[in-house]
Amino acid sequence: MSGYTVLNSKSISELPDPEALRGKLAYVNLPVVCLALLRRPDMNFGVLMVTDFTEYANSSYAMGSAHPRLPESFSIGKIQALERTKVFAITCLLDKVDAMWDRLCLYSSRMHHYDPLDETRCNFSQEGVIGFINIRVKEYNYSTEGWLSRFHICNREQMTKSAFKANLRKYYFGSFMERFLGIVDKSLYDNLLPSFPIDSYRKPEDLVTTGVKRPSDDLLTQAPKSRSISAAQITYQQQFTQLPAEEESDDEELPSFAADDAHPQPSQAPKSQIIPITRPQSKWLRHVVNKLPFPSLCSVSLDEAPGFTTFETTCILKNIIPEVGKLFVRPYKRTIKISPIRLVLVGSRDQKLFAELHSEEDINAFFGILEVEEVLPKIEETLKALQRLVGLQVKVRLQKRLMDLDFGYQKPYWACRTPLTSLAEVWD
Repeated sequence: MSGYTVLNSKSISELPDPEALRGKLAYVNLPVVCLALLRRPDMNFGVLMVTDFTEYANSSYAMGSAHPRLPESFSIGKIQALERTKVFAITCLLDKVDAMWDRLCLYSSRMHHYDPLDETRCNFSQEGVIGFINIRVKEYNYSTEGWLSRFHICNREQMTKSAFKANLRKYYFGSFMERFLGIVDKSLYDNLLPSFPIDSYRKPEDLVTTGVKRPSDDLLTQAPKSRSISAAQITYQQQFTQLPAEEESDDEELPSFAADDAHPQPSQAPKSQIIPITRPQSKWLRHVVNKLPFPSLCSVSLDEAPGFTTFETTCILKNIIPEVGKLFVRPYKRTIKISPIRLVLVGSRDQKLFAELHSEEDINAFFGILEVEEVLPKIEETLKALQRLVGLQVKVRLQKRLMDLDFGYQKPYWACRTPLTSLAEVWD
């Protein structure tokens, strides 16, 4: 595409004034903290709220011209109420809302407690989710608003990729981290540790013994440093399912916008106009629970089912693989580990599905724990509760996930989204 400009803004505060953007096709790449994602049923678009902790008084949110249902207050780390001038609203097409929420949910198991369709539960600012965005910035009604082009989560997996780190370094990630570390408290630090290499920038003891330490961009090239004091690191040291791997190709170095421009941009329409959706619609609703009889769910093709759509059904839990006594293993000189789990689900007419648990986060969520060590005092009780489930009728929620295999292949599977406490009423 020709005729566009990539701005060299180091932060949101350095974006041009609205008048300078009028009639221009301008894009910018920025590291940000994601604060909220809202898409109400009456909206044919979504709104992502972000901050990089710099002030920009001309944003549509600061000037009161953004969507009226957006959250009024954001808290993160040491900040109880983030100033409106430090919050930036970004409009997202529906297909980007779905992809973005999928990645946000993979960032942390706690993201499943939030809901972009519910304005009372769309604010996840306290999670401190760090992302890297490419947006178009444009003038609207004397204010500046953003339109999402690309979105990446800055998690431990992504930040081991050389091309991704080169992009971050080029777009002033070190300066962003200097501002971010200034608001990190112990609670936010602990929340970030399993998903983001915060320990490469600051050690826990530094939170109380030192002031803000300027992070160097060179830290982007360092491997996350292991810490022996926290079992939370098990979550990122042994991952079974992560974000789909992306090849480190040259086009990551300079974002390309051709694919986005192939779609008509609704940004030229007045904000009150309802934008028609031309893309094919799935019969299954995302971000809500689709309740189906078990035979109907068995007829849903995993290859055709949309990713991260949730289904609820009632069936019989016929078996658990591996057998219950072999779920908890302790490798030589290492901490205890929980094996990937497959629940064999059957119906009254011999239909069969597997509900699977592969990632550490999903397994921990199933057992209602944050760290693997938490299950140690109640292993025997847990095993008995699992064994009692075999042969019983259960109500279970399933969600399509993709498992990364060798050579870039991905295998779809049904992930179990119901915790053990909900499967087994006998659980104390």
